[in-house]
Amino acid sequence: MIGLAAGVLLLAVAFFEPGIRPVAFPMGLFFLAHGVGGYLHKKRRHLAGYLATFAGIAAAIWLIPLPLGDWRRALLVGVAFGFFLHFARFFMGRAGRYLAPVPAAVASGFLGLFLQSAGIPALPQVVWGVGAGGSLASALGLLRGPVGRFFAKRVVFFGIVGGLAAALYVISPLVGRPLYLAAVAAAAVAALAPGMGGPKKPRLYDDPDILEAKRVEARFVKNGDVALLAAYVAYHLARAGADEKAVVDAVRVALSYRDLEPSPFAPAAVARLVERANRRRRARHLERVKSYLRRYL
Repeated sequence: MIGLAAGVLLLAVAFFEPGIRPVAFPMGLFFLAHGVGGYLHKKRRHLAGYLATFAGIAAAIWLIPLPLGDWRRALLVGVAFGFFLHFARFFMGRAGRYLAPVPAAVASGFLGLFLQSAGIPALPQVVWGVGAGGSLASALGLLRGPVGRFFAKRVVFFGIVGGLAAALYVISPLVGRPLYLAAVAAAAVAALAPGMGGPKKPRLYDDPDILEAKRVEARFVKNGDVALLAAYVAYHLARAGADEKAVVDAVRVALSYRDLEPSPFAPAAVARLVERANRRRRARHLERVKSYLRRYL
């Protein structure tokens, strides 16, 4: 709501104050679109929310008074579109999974062209190298099995490797010592590799709703609602592109849990002990479900 209020206020200022209209109007459009996007996110219409925010950014880039021609403004809009694709693809179902290599290629491609049009030497090639390395790793990460998981967890690392390779390609002819620079690049890659291997424990849900996933897990451990757990598992597996058999098997595993039921005549102390035991059993069942899902996510 703050974004909506700020957008309306800036548009009103732009209407009544012509002197600051060139800045207030595009910024008002941006905040208004950003506020609409936030409202749509709260309604869990995430794809429309990201689209609204992208529209606001595009409007601000195109209308704000900067010393840029139409071509450079279009390139900056292209960079913003790459980021939009990165966030929006998590809400595109199966198609979003196969779009994984596209955002880095789009954003780095347009950013490199923008830097090139600005006359900045060498940096465009480095940006393209980063995009090429990250996109290639994302594409290989679509493969099933350990090879795909290896590359999917190291997208940032291979992006850095691509940037270093591009920098080496640009600098080597200038200094005349390609082997020396190759050794430096290899040492840098070796130094970066241990810290870029991805998380030690795979995350259950690889998407922007990770906090919501944690809340679902906490609610299951607290009250044992297996229907809620099964529905959430099915939703994220289907969106990740898992086949029907994997979804059915995962839901069956999630639904296999049953609480221990104390006797209705048991004293309150016994009921509390049973509830504590159930919470420990729910936590173990949740770990079992998560370990099963790691085959697919």
